[in-house]
Amino acid sequence: MPLPTAGQSLLALHLATLLFGGTALFSRALPLPALDMTTWRSLIAGLALVWLARLKWKVTLGIGREAWLWLGVAGVLMAVHWVTYFHAMQVSSVATGMLALFTYPVLLVLLEPLFERTRIQLGDLFAALLVLAGVWLLVPGGPSASSGVLWGVFSGLLFALRNLLVRYKLRHLNPLLSMGLQALIVVAVTLPFVSDAALDAPPATGLWMLLLALVFTATPHTLMTFALAGLKARSVGLISCLQPVYGTLLAWLILNERPGLWTLAGGALIVAAAALESVKKR
Repeated sequence: MPLPTAGQSLLALHLATLLFGGTALFSRALPLPALDMTTWRSLIAGLALVWLARLKWKVTLGIGREAWLWLGVAGVLMAVHWVTYFHAMQVSSVATGMLALFTYPVLLVLLEPLFERTRIQLGDLFAALLVLAGVWLLVPGGPSASSGVLWGVFSGLLFALRNLLVRYKLRHLNPLLSMGLQALIVVAVTLPFVSDAALDAPPATGLWMLLLALVFTATPHTLMTFALAGLKARSVGLISCLQPVYGTLLAWLILNERPGLWTLAGGALIVAAAALESVKKR
């Protein structure tokens, strides 16, 4: 399939980032362990994406042995990333887990040149430092060694590695099919460890899970996969740092969590880095 233009990739990325901003709220809305939440959201999202790719757009599954290998690696990375991400928010707070995750753009800036065998660009490094400073201000209480921060940073490392694989090994695949198969691989990895908590959950949990899986998982991850085909992974990482800003705004509107002065200052730095990277790529 033809690669998307920079403009199309940027539009898809910003929409995905807005939807990702609302994902963290489900760590509180769903009364399930992090691993269970990961499994069921992946099953629903994966089946929906593969169905769309196969039946609506007639995408073939004949993608080659090497592509299947990289899909498997990306799926395992995604599985552990999702579990540790929700776990980070459950053992600390939504803000701490979500914002600690956003060390991953800094990791992308440092790791992607290894894949390209190039030097780190000063502009990207400056944007990464802005993001790091913004996240430092946003995390409540400043930098700490709390379990939430540690789990969030580890989740960010896994997410960075997964995005690099998608960018350099899987960009030729249809984004719907790529993300759908990765989600189903997540199910295969996590299903043996699922508890029976979903059986005792209230009926509304099923509706929340559908919303999380289809609107806040399948859609933004597909859009991000689409964006990774037209932009460098580090650019996607830096621009998607608007996610904690969107998440803070949604928490303010929905949970009535009013952002403080340090939150606003950190958000301003993140917005500046995302705007700088967006303008540069346009």
